[in-house]
Amino acid sequence: MTEVLWACRPRPQPDLPARPVLTAVPTTVAELRSLRLALRASATDDGPAAGADADDLDRLLLVFEELVSNALRHGGSPVEVTVTEVAGGWLLEVGDASGEVPPVPAVGRDAARGGLGLYLVAQLAGAHGWVPDGDGRKVVWARVDVAAPAGAPGPPDATAAAPAAPAPGGAGVPPSAAGAPSDRRPRGAALRRLSVAVAAGVLALALALAWLTSEVNENNNERLLTQQVAEVTTLVSTQVAVLESQLADAAQVAVVTGGDPDAFTRFAAATVPMPGLSLSLWRVSGGDAERIAVEGPEPELPPGRAEEFLAGLEPNGELAVAGIVGEPEPRLAYAIAPVGGDGDLVVHAELPLNRNIQVPEGDAYGGLDLAVFLGPDPDPDQLLQTTAPLPIEGDAATRQVPFGDSRFTVVAAARASLTGPLSAALPWIVLGVGAALAAGGGAMVETMSRRRAVAERLAADNAQLYRRQRGIAGTLQHALLPEVPQVAGLELAARYVAGIDELQVGGDWYDVIRGPSGRWVFVVGDVSGKGLPAATTMASLRYAVRAYVAQGDDIDVVVHKLGALLDVHTDHQFATVLLGELAPDDGVVRVVSAGHFPPLLLGPAGAAQLPCRVGPPVGVATGAPVVTETRVAGPATLLAFTDGAVERRGEDLDTGLERLRSAAVAAAGQPLPAMLDRLMQLPVDDGGRDDTVLLGLRWGS
Repeated sequence: MTEVLWACRPRPQPDLPARPVLTAVPTTVAELRSLRLALRASATDDGPAAGADADDLDRLLLVFEELVSNALRHGGSPVEVTVTEVAGGWLLEVGDASGEVPPVPAVGRDAARGGLGLYLVAQLAGAHGWVPDGDGRKVVWARVDVAAPAGAPGPPDATAAAPAAPAPGGAGVPPSAAGAPSDRRPRGAALRRLSVAVAAGVLALALALAWLTSEVNENNNERLLTQQVAEVTTLVSTQVAVLESQLADAAQVAVVTGGDPDAFTRFAAATVPMPGLSLSLWRVSGGDAERIAVEGPEPELPPGRAEEFLAGLEPNGELAVAGIVGEPEPRLAYAIAPVGGDGDLVVHAELPLNRNIQVPEGDAYGGLDLAVFLGPDPDPDQLLQTTAPLPIEGDAATRQVPFGDSRFTVVAAARASLTGPLSAALPWIVLGVGAALAAGGGAMVETMSRRRAVAERLAADNAQLYRRQRGIAGTLQHALLPEVPQVAGLELAARYVAGIDELQVGGDWYDVIRGPSGRWVFVVGDVSGKGLPAATTMASLRYAVRAYVAQGDDIDVVVHKLGALLDVHTDHQFATVLLGELAPDDGVVRVVSAGHFPPLLLGPAGAAQLPCRVGPPVGVATGAPVVTETRVAGPATLLAFTDGAVERRGEDLDTGLERLRSAAVAAAGQPLPAMLDRLMQLPVDDGGRDDTVLLGLRWGS
């Protein structure tokens, strides 16, 4: 048992709460676009219906547009529209004043008479019908359901569960499309695993990049720390050189002056103005050391140790370090026994130590914790100077500077990242961005996977609708392509190829009509667009031309009247039309063009386009069309065509016209049907052929 489409059925009562989405009273088809935008915005302002996705919203908008346009075109005013969000989807109600005349879909009748939109709505809606509304009005309603997940029950409704109606023209519905068990398996688990795998992969990559960034930052920190420690040791080396030079100069003065204490103290006071520095001159004899002179504080070498240290020096001019002496104010003690004289002189120096110093942030090396030790090891007892508590924490760098027969050890560590805060935070930034990308990537894959599952379900539905549409296309094909009549003294032939091969119809057409005066009228036209919308407009224009010619209108009047049937601003379409009139016996051809190519005339002298003034296309502008009359002497062939015969992507129009003209001249000696077949074989674009019409008329005298 099959369901009767658009039967009189009561409207479903929505479960509470129901949310009004849109209420409108449109008066023209031109308002549909703004209403469609308003419906989309209103349906998504507070979030779409529960479980609804973009595909469900698109179905709602398509059903809305079809029902409202049908009411505006075929129902009585006023048209009232109400859209309500209900549990599981939306309810659309369109009221008009056409009385109790039921909607008539394109089922079991000529589809050229309309009803294709109603048939499509019946397939997209979960339930549909109409009810009388009193006072000569009726309400056409449709419920658009949210697509349920695989295995989930849909909204309960008798009409939704009914079998689908047969396709137009008797095309049956395959069992799989009519509700037979499907062999498609649920993909939810696999899709979730894919989403987790993508998220895990991106996160692993982010972790690897964060680790790599951290390693690079650490290496850069080590390199910068090494460079800064090298600079510090350079400064220390400079100071060491100054100390050694001062001590060596004082020793040479002592040798030259024979150990004169006055000369030594004068030199020391003048050339070594360092505060707190003790500089003394000693004479060593045997194991005893006698102090001769001193400049600055008294030396603090303990008794007995002075003789031991000073008497043990060799007069070789090399600096010797005694160590750190004196507490609680420590000093660095060092001495030199100069070469020359009697070899019994020693110059001894004690440098006061300020062990704890502060380097302000922002100054040179202010970001380092520094410590300088006497000797090869960082022994706290041998600390000379430090900027931080001992021991120095962190990854430290160590360099040594020679100082006499000992050395200074410099230890430094960075308090913060030397590469800057951004570089230090970069691993965490990379990790955070990677985690966000992992979450976003997983969510995107999950969304795309879910949409793919929805698309697979819709593809099966579209395949069923496509088979039905092909049945409609076949009906249109037979209704819209006329048979070429037999005309005494005139040979006629026509060829037609649609741009959409699957549908076999398009917006181009041809016709040959006998007028009341006995002259023959031929027409070639091209409606903008492709497929069924263009074919529907083409059908109305074709039958209008036949009607106007039958009532005796001249060809320019016919073109003028066609302009009232089509408006590019309202219908979003226009058409180019070529009308011609001729009688085989007088050789006079009259043509009028509304934006169309002039016909090609082939005669003994060659081929050229017939002189013709080209006016605006039908639907674009109004005006008085101009008829051009040409007298043709002798045998001739007139070839009318549409743009598909000459236009190619990336090629100028003159090239296409010349290609058609040359091919027509080359095939002019063949019978007219064979000539048209050859012209239809001209090369086409890789993207496919546009709708193409060739109409040939040949007479012998």
